[in-house]
Amino acid sequence: MERFKDRVWYIHLKDCHPEIANLARAQKWGYFEALRRGVFCELGSGCVDFPAVLRWLKESGYQGYRLVEQDVVAGLGTPKESALRNRQYLRSIEGNFSS
Repeated sequence: MERFKDRVWYIHLKDCHPEIANLARAQKWGYFEALRRGVFCELGSGCVDFPAVLRWLKESGYQGYRLVEQDVVAGLGTPKESALRNRQYLRSIEGNFSS
């Protein structure tokens, strides 16, 4: 992110379940099969270091948009419930980077 910080004007947040991603590669699943199997999980449940991302955003003075994309996956409940959990997770870690 640091290397391209002058080009960053929009942040798209998405998390990835590493074990499912590894299995998808090993089994040669297509995109939609990996998606059905939950490769993209709720924020904080996968391998993305969101505290580090938010820290970088704050330290870099980023003022642009941040969007969370959450695929609808069986077992996560309704899209609204999933979105609320994602928002709750971000709020729980954002406090560490407030002024």
